[in-house]
Amino acid sequence: MEIPERNLDIATIELVEPKTKMYSFTTEVLGVKLYIQILCYDNCFFIVINQNNRFSSLSVAMSQRNSIDTICSTILSIDPDCRSESIANTLIKKLKTSIPIYVSFNADIETIGLKDVISSLINFFKSHPEIGIC
Repeated sequence: MEIPERNLDIATIELVEPKTKMYSFTTEVLGVKLYIQILCYDNCFFIVINQNNRFSSLSVAMSQRNSIDTICSTILSIDPDCRSESIANTLIKKLKTSIPIYVSFNADIETIGLKDVISSLINFFKSHPEIGIC
């Protein structure tokens, strides 16, 4: 009896440099100092806005294919007014990007201050064209 030869493919592993970029900056809104970190991945943006290194909310917003409407959802929240969802939804509309934006917002500021937070984020993206969102 003859044993057939096996053809084994040999896999090669190639080291690929990660394309993730991280940016950090601070801003002050209504007397509260906010720390903002932006993680830029190939297929999404992850924005963390906090004043004391807490992580208790996360929302996502994304555009719909062939529509001007957006999809927005809260993934995790203890915040009754879903400010992270509001920020994510406003950013996706203002920046007109097809890449999903995740936002974690954890700060004790009034809802009226969200306009200033969003403005500072939009200004940051506009001043960093290498990010490729504006």
